[in-house]
Amino acid sequence: MKAHNILNITRLYYLIRRHIFSNGKAWLIAYGAISGTLLVITLFRGYFQPADIGGLRSLYFVVMYISGYIFTAGIYGELHQPQRSYQYLTLPVSNAERLLSAWLITAFVFPIVALLTMAIIVFIGNLVMNLTLDITPFKGIFTAGVWSSVKVYIITQSMFLLGAAYFRGYNFLKTVLALFVVVTSIQIVAGLTGWILFGFQQDAPIEFGPQHMSQQMENLFLNILPVAARVVFNYLFVPFFLITTYFSLKERQV
Repeated sequence: MKAHNILNITRLYYLIRRHIFSNGKAWLIAYGAISGTLLVITLFRGYFQPADIGGLRSLYFVVMYISGYIFTAGIYGELHQPQRSYQYLTLPVSNAERLLSAWLITAFVFPIVALLTMAIIVFIGNLVMNLTLDITPFKGIFTAGVWSSVKVYIITQSMFLLGAAYFRGYNFLKTVLALFVVVTSIQIVAGLTGWILFGFQQDAPIEFGPQHMSQQMENLFLNILPVAARVVFNYLFVPFFLITTYFSLKERQV
């Protein structure tokens, strides 16, 4: 297949535009409700507890993560509606463009809008506090840790993008349930592996620590595995879920 049949910038632009305009009303209502609530909370905290204002940054990012995951899980909403899915699947675009448009909106446009909204809320909070109490209690949003938080969001939201394409209805809740099952299974396997390796004797407690491991095992658990985990999370996590999402979209089209 020719490259322009797989990915065309013009088609991608119009598909992103279609996503935004077809869902814009619902997105604006949700955006107004969330940002308005955060602004009210910010003003109340600034008025009653100005010394404890630093905790609001954590609240902002918790809201960004949760709302971003819900937003991502619903990005393919029309794909799961019988009366709209046929129209969406027969658009003159490729599955790569369907994937890329949704990923760009949820992984990049959303956090940019979220950060700008946080900055506007802080600006309005400072403006109101200056006019009423002559104080400036709110600190800036853009700190060193902010970009690390955004990076983690961009990586982890790819799981919910897969859930948006794979599950039919209640995508966010089903994705959370699937993650719970996977994490629990990994913990069980890890626990059984540790029991087999370090505590196989009957009625003996499992003793797991550097003093109970050989030098090779200690190097494996303390040096190699953490580095491997960081590499997988930072560089392989997103490609894996994007590829899986692509094949989910392709399966739905078939």
